[in-house]
Amino acid sequence: MIKSMKKYTFLIYHNDYERFLLSIRDLGVLHVEEKKLDEVDSPSLKNALSLAERITNTQLLLSKYIDPDQTATAVEKGSLERGKEVVDRVEQVQKEIENIQQQLPIVQKEIDQVNPWGNFDFSSIERLKEAGYKLDFFICPQKDFDESWKKQYEVVVVNKVGVTLYFVIVSKVEEVLQLNLDAVQLGQKSLHTLQLAKKALEDKKIAFEAELQKMAKEDKISLELYKKKNSSELEFSQVILSGEKKVENKLILLKGWLPVEQEAALNKFLDKECLYYDAALPTPEDNVPIQLKNTAFTKLFEPITKMFSLPNYTELDPTPFLAPFFMLFFGLCMGDGGYGILIFLASWYFKKRVSDDKKSLCQLGQYLGIMTIVVGILTGSFFGIAFDSVTWGWLAGVKEYFVTQKNYGAMFGGYHPLMVFAIVIGVVQILFGMCLSAAKVTKQHGFAYAKSIIAWVVLIITAVVYFGMDKLGVVIPEFVNYFFYFIFAVAGCFIYLFNTPGKNIIVNIATGLWNTYNMATGLLGDSLSYIRLFALGLTGSILGGVFNNVAFDLTASLPIVPRFLLVLFILLFGHIINFGLCMISAFVHPLRLTFVEFYKNAEFEGGGKAYKPFKKQK
Repeated sequence: MIKSMKKYTFLIYHNDYERFLLSIRDLGVLHVEEKKLDEVDSPSLKNALSLAERITNTQLLLSKYIDPDQTATAVEKGSLERGKEVVDRVEQVQKEIENIQQQLPIVQKEIDQVNPWGNFDFSSIERLKEAGYKLDFFICPQKDFDESWKKQYEVVVVNKVGVTLYFVIVSKVEEVLQLNLDAVQLGQKSLHTLQLAKKALEDKKIAFEAELQKMAKEDKISLELYKKKNSSELEFSQVILSGEKKVENKLILLKGWLPVEQEAALNKFLDKECLYYDAALPTPEDNVPIQLKNTAFTKLFEPITKMFSLPNYTELDPTPFLAPFFMLFFGLCMGDGGYGILIFLASWYFKKRVSDDKKSLCQLGQYLGIMTIVVGILTGSFFGIAFDSVTWGWLAGVKEYFVTQKNYGAMFGGYHPLMVFAIVIGVVQILFGMCLSAAKVTKQHGFAYAKSIIAWVVLIITAVVYFGMDKLGVVIPEFVNYFFYFIFAVAGCFIYLFNTPGKNIIVNIATGLWNTYNMATGLLGDSLSYIRLFALGLTGSILGGVFNNVAFDLTASLPIVPRFLLVLFILLFGHIINFGLCMISAFVHPLRLTFVEFYKNAEFEGGGKAYKPFKKQK
């Protein structure tokens, strides 16, 4: 459910504004209506936002240098001062690394240019010039090399790389060479010098990366402290700037929200303050912050609700209504009791080892594992083993009760019982969603606007019962027939004549016909979508069985030890793949059925913003 909220409006003298906000922050119950960041022009706020971005970028960068084997020995204490130093130093080191990364390709290009000529000293070329000689460097394909050049000049072939020749010509300084080639212009650094320069850059980069690794290991706490301090200052700046100045800037108007159940604590504080305030219930135009209130069980499913969107204040919280369906859908998609045991045990193991804010997810995993075990027991599937097909004596008395095609297919006209169940549970959820839609419309506009939706629910349920009884061959007494006809007639009146209060009968009939078309096409498509629950569960079970058969049939002719090892490998490899595929399907498809079919029929709007009280960050 959604907690009831109250809107508070304060009128504060400007000299008392900051003191008042500090007191409100210490109280930690008021959600302040903040201005959007693009509506605020404040240098201090911009600086805080810039610093927040720098800290985040620093944390992201250092996360790449964390050694998983050393995180356990990380420093457990930190300081704000060290956090600031780390941000500045990381940015400086990152610039140095980027500079090195820009220089390395340049040096490598010079090395690649000089390398074919070998390692020589450029000072010797200068000494040749002093003696009146010069050295020209040339490169050409071997096929283009003219042997007559050796007769004309002092040609020395230095190297041959593939079909390319590298050669030099020694000549007098004033001599002009008559070659149809351009001389290669080399730098003034030897190969050895360039290689040393490259190694120095690489060593420098390694040293900087080692420094980043050390900071990633030792300064995580300091960064978190610095981030929290800046976040607190940022939030305080936003709240300060959220007030509207009135009466020549002497008074400041501030608005906020808090749950009704907490207003006593706020009122007690405000009664001691010398200021004007007003408390009122929300109006339809208000964008009220949302705080959900659910039981310990349904609260586990709030992350699923928030994954799509929080409800707005005028509608119902869908969390308690989607929780049992999501559990059932997950179990049907997994469809294997053995996999359910793995999920339960893994969730139980990690629940004892994760942080407190993650424990609820592990608890949810345990419930999903239990539901998967229940489905696996009912369908007789355990790590791909179909219990209704094995010849184990201890199962002889219960094999006929497993929900399988073999046992119950004839009862459902040849259809798999799980396929029928998937469609039935889909229709149930759709109708349940329509009931929620009626409740939401009643809450928002009044019962008169929900009559048509309720009539559709009644009509569909009555039609299913009536035609279902006829299909099963049940003899319906005449007076019962008239009762059904009466319900059809009353529902039809509400659907076609009273669907839109205040409109004339022609508009109502047209609206009813349009709703009939949408219902006929939408209900069929939505119901058939739930077949995926059966198909995915069956696919996972079959694929698990295939890996079992491959493991044992393929290795039947091998000696016992190699066979055991190969069977173990195939089973582990196959079931890991199958388990992963089933897990993906078991999350994705129940989410799709919830967010598309269920939310559509429940007419879920969403768009709510979370209640976030203004308080000190711990």
